[in-house]
Amino acid sequence: MSISSLSWKQIFRGWNIFFHQPINPQICDIIRIFYSFLLLINLLVLLPDLNNWFGENGLLPYSVSREIIDPDTLTIFMWLPKNNDVLWLCYGIFVSQIILLLIGLFSRFQAICVFIWFVSFVHRHHILFDAEDTLFRLIGFFLIFMPIGTYYSLDNCLNTRKGYTLNKKKSTWALRLLQIQMSLIYFSTVWEKMKGEDWVNGTAIYYVSHLDDLFGHFPVPQFLFTSLTLMKIMTWIVLVVELFIPIGLWFKETRRFALLIAVGMHLSLEYAMNLFLFQWLMLVGLLSFTEPEDFKLIKHGLNKIKTGLTKRFYF
Repeated sequence: MSISSLSWKQIFRGWNIFFHQPINPQICDIIRIFYSFLLLINLLVLLPDLNNWFGENGLLPYSVSREIIDPDTLTIFMWLPKNNDVLWLCYGIFVSQIILLLIGLFSRFQAICVFIWFVSFVHRHHILFDAEDTLFRLIGFFLIFMPIGTYYSLDNCLNTRKGYTLNKKKSTWALRLLQIQMSLIYFSTVWEKMKGEDWVNGTAIYYVSHLDDLFGHFPVPQFLFTSLTLMKIMTWIVLVVELFIPIGLWFKETRRFALLIAVGMHLSLEYAMNLFLFQWLMLVGLLSFTEPEDFKLIKHGLNKIKTGLTKRFYF
C-alpha cells in the first residue's frame, strides 16, 4: 500500500470524524432557543412601523425595492398581493412560527419557514438591514440542518409521551459549519482591520469612542479615552484578542479560555456600544463551541458561590 493511499485514507477518516462523529446534540436545542428569542425581539421592534418599512404607501414600495436590489434575489412578496392586509398576515405568521420554533414544535419545519420568511422580509427592504441580520440569516440557515427538537422542545415531550425512544447521539455536521462560520467572522474582521491604517497605528478606538450614535450605551471610565497611549494599547489588544479567539476555540487546552475571553469582549462591547442584538447573537454563535460539561462546571461554580454567600450571611 502506497504512502499516498494511506494519506488519503487518513484525510477521509479525519473528515468523517470531524463532521460526522456522533455527539450529544443538546447544544443545538440551546442555540435554537436563544436564536429564536433574539429573532423574536428583532421582529417585534419592527412592529410599530411595519407599514412604513414594508407597506406600499411606505418608504419603499415593492416596485422600487426591486430596482435597487439584485434581481435574482427571491422574496415571497413577489407572488403576493401588494397591500397592507397581506403584509400584516405574513408578519403574523412569521412571528407565530418564531414562537413555535422557540418552544420546539415541529422544529425543523419551523426552522425552514422562519428562514424563508426572514429572507423574504430582508429582500423586500434590504437597505433596512445590516450585518447583524446577515448573521441572523446564516445561523438560521445552519439551524435547518441541525438535530433540533431532540432535547428541550415540545417535540421531545410529545415523542416521549408516545413512547418513542430517539437516538440522542447525532451527526452534527451543521454545527461544525456554524463553528467554521464563527471563526471566519473573527478572522475576516482582523483581516479587514489590518488593511486600514487606524487599527495598525492604534487610533481606531479613538474614532470609535467619538461615534455618538453608537458609543456610550452605558457610562464608561473617561480616563480610558483621554489618554492616547491607553487607546492605542486597547486598539492593539482588540486585534490580538480577535485573532486569538478563532484559533483558541479549536484546541481543547485553550477552548474554555478563548470562550471566556470572547464572552468578556462581547459583553464589554454590549456595555459600551449601542449595536442592538449583534453582541448577543455572536454569543449564540459561540454556543456552538460549548459542551454539556461546560454548563455543569458553571453550575458547580455558581453553587459554590451561593454556598459561600449563605455561610457569610448566617455567620
